[in-house]
Amino acid sequence: MTEPKIWEMPLPDVRVEDLFQAEGAVYHKRPPRPSTLELHRRALAEASALVRPVLIWREVEILGAGERELLLEGGQKLTSRLLAEVAGTAEKLIFFAMTIGSTLDDREDNYIKSGKTLEAFALDAAGTAYTVKSSMSAVNKIEEHCRRAVLQTTFPMGPGHSYWPSLEDLQTIFHFLRPGQIGLRLTDSNLMMPRKSIAMVMGVGRGLPDYQGKTHCDFCSLRQKCQLSHFGLDMLTE
Repeated sequence: MTEPKIWEMPLPDVRVEDLFQAEGAVYHKRPPRPSTLELHRRALAEASALVRPVLIWREVEILGAGERELLLEGGQKLTSRLLAEVAGTAEKLIFFAMTIGSTLDDREDNYIKSGKTLEAFALDAAGTAYTVKSSMSAVNKIEEHCRRAVLQTTFPMGPGHSYWPSLEDLQTIFHFLRPGQIGLRLTDSNLMMPRKSIAMVMGVGRGLPDYQGKTHCDFCSLRQKCQLSHFGLDMLTE
């Protein structure tokens, strides 16, 4: 088992339109009010000075697979039917977690305490956009690393979605990653802090099943309602 690697990620290209998508706002027929547009422009500029995307990841060997679980070294396991189906024939799992840090969370909380709910709402949307786009960049970078080794990868999957409801499996991900190194922790109820963070796994190997461009969104019961599906990859676990 390799030691975790830490990569500092560059800020992705996030636009005001991404904030509206994160909120689920639709402005195809009528543009937003000038005051709304200006509020979100300020939130985007503020967020860009607050977020610091950082990724931690490592490879872990798969020792066995059942119908609903993957068995890992050290007596650890992950329990997801979809994960077992998609990555059961993989040689390893890549565990990864990413966060944009807690500074944006703190600023949002301060806005809420001071009654600036609109500012808090817009800043939260900016944080979501930065988290999702940074996560997509992180996945692309991991996939490129695997391609150089002539290895295939599955699409990423993570606890907390309808296809993998057990948040307790986050403890297994944290066991292998030790993401406290990048400021990540789990609450007693297995929620990640800082709030704008993700933790997922993906299979890696040769001769993996071909899911024809599908992502884990295609297996999620919230696909039609999820605001993050606008980004093409629902990766945020809050």
